[in-house]
Amino acid sequence: MSAAGKLQVLKMGVSRRGSSLNASLKAKDVRIQLDEEFEKENGYSFDYVLVFQVHDEAAELSEQQKKFSMRTILQHVARGGIETKMFYSTDRGHVFCKLRATLERLSKEADRIDYKVEFDPTELRRVAETGYEEQNIKKIVIKDEHQISHRDPFQNIFAKFDVEPRLYPAYRKHGHKQIPFRGVDRIKLLLNIIKTKGEGGCGLDLSDLLRDKCLVAAFPLHEPAELNKLRDKWFSWKFAPWQQPLWDIKDYFGEKVGLYFAWLGHYTTWLIAPAIVGCLLFADVLVEDTADSALVPYFGLFMALWSIFYYEYWKRYNSALALEWGMSTFEEEEVERPEFEGQPTVSPIDGSEIRYFSPQTRSRRVMGSLFFISMLILLVVAVVAGIFVFRYAATSGKWKDMFTVNGTQLGGPAASTVNAIQIMVMNNVYSTVAAKLNQFENHRTDTEYEDHLIGKTFLFQFVNSYASLFYVAFIKTSVEGHESCKPEGHGCMDELMMSLGIIFILRLTSGNFFEAGLPWIMKKLKRNKKENSVYREPSAIEKQLELDVYDERGPFALFNNFFEIRIDAHKLVNATRRPDPRGAQDIGTWGTIIDLMGSIAMVTNVALVCFTSRRTTTN
Repeated sequence: MSAAGKLQVLKMGVSRRGSSLNASLKAKDVRIQLDEEFEKENGYSFDYVLVFQVHDEAAELSEQQKKFSMRTILQHVARGGIETKMFYSTDRGHVFCKLRATLERLSKEADRIDYKVEFDPTELRRVAETGYEEQNIKKIVIKDEHQISHRDPFQNIFAKFDVEPRLYPAYRKHGHKQIPFRGVDRIKLLLNIIKTKGEGGCGLDLSDLLRDKCLVAAFPLHEPAELNKLRDKWFSWKFAPWQQPLWDIKDYFGEKVGLYFAWLGHYTTWLIAPAIVGCLLFADVLVEDTADSALVPYFGLFMALWSIFYYEYWKRYNSALALEWGMSTFEEEEVERPEFEGQPTVSPIDGSEIRYFSPQTRSRRVMGSLFFISMLILLVVAVVAGIFVFRYAATSGKWKDMFTVNGTQLGGPAASTVNAIQIMVMNNVYSTVAAKLNQFENHRTDTEYEDHLIGKTFLFQFVNSYASLFYVAFIKTSVEGHESCKPEGHGCMDELMMSLGIIFILRLTSGNFFEAGLPWIMKKLKRNKKENSVYREPSAIEKQLELDVYDERGPFALFNNFFEIRIDAHKLVNATRRPDPRGAQDIGTWGTIIDLMGSIAMVTNVALVCFTSRRTTTN
């Protein structure tokens, strides 16, 4: 071929590639324009994302992965009337599929499931005072002339959403386009469309798809503008624990996360009084050079009363939040968990289709779980007993000289350190076991599931955390051969204080390191894949147990919780994916546990004063 011919072919190739590139750019421009038009019209864009793994042709796939391929899942999504937008990751190893539903589709779903939304007080008053003669509804005029209630009669009113045009203006509006759904509402409705089986739904169980590795991840997308506003309000150090933007947290992350931070703020606020009294007690301990100081009995009485008032005021606060957030009847109307397994049958009450799981089968499963937990608790008791055998050998037995350095006996601190490490390790191991046992029990709703999980966790962690302390406080005083527990010494109160201090400090430092320090380090090392997982509400049991009812660590607990709020907020906003929003009426089983802890506090405080304190026993 001549040079001119080669040049002509080259020009044609360049022309074709240029045309292809131009077509690709034009298509991209069209997609961007459509997205901008959707956001301009509706006031929001994509709310959720599914992440798929790109498999090689030679990759071996499971039966579930073959059954629910990316194509099949997307067909299900389209069947639910959900719009999608797909693109590759930078390394082309994953495909991201963003999801959204039109306002019309969301309204239809909200009407179908009787989704609760809040009314605008002003508009609701207008509608009520106008009446609805066609439906024989008379005018409703409510006036509080004597100001009996501090709430407006039409304030905090929630009702089932209806597509009836006449009611639309009465709903509280959100965003610059003034639509009746917040971001969390859109995500909840979108997830409901995805999991709904039958006509109009996608019929997809995201939990199963994630478990079977048909999906790599599934999570809500952040809304940058709204998140930045929340970050500016929440991350300010000038705000006290009782000044958190709870309504903004609730509207962005859901009522469950909002309730957690409400409890943490309430708990931290109520720690101020124990912190002040604890400082006075600590000063007295330093002056008298013994943990069994003169103020100890009074501090025990104070903490017993504190635990009662702390919980009673929380119940009032919790009830007010449930009313204001529309969660007062949440548990009565809660839907079944997608993971709940049962036989399809007809309800004997209203004839609707339900899933039935035999109570006898569940009882057998629960009894099996309790037996397994009992074995683990016995294992903990055996481990704690072994630690005290080690303590005895290191303080007064054959290893005493080995643990004595420059005249200082280190056997006790060494045993307490081993005890603290054992507590953390066993708690972490049991958390995994408890989750599997709870899944095995097959609970119907998320609230039932979490309440039973909390109960299991508390039962084990209470024994694991406090077995050694109960031994020092109430059993060791009667055991012969321990000089520190004899009347002429300071008794076991000093050892109890040392054990509490070591356990508290190790749990405090390790907890904050794994919660905030490690994710930061991994992020710096560009290895933050696991830490960038879906946010889980921090375990409240560790925070509830960190403040013991009979010691002077109140200032440290207050200091810890003050930073805990910031650490949890930072992790939720900056270090993890946005969690699926969930509702919550109260703190569930935690209420019973806090009440139980208050009763235990009173009993143990009285017992410590009567049977452990040398000021009482020697007189």
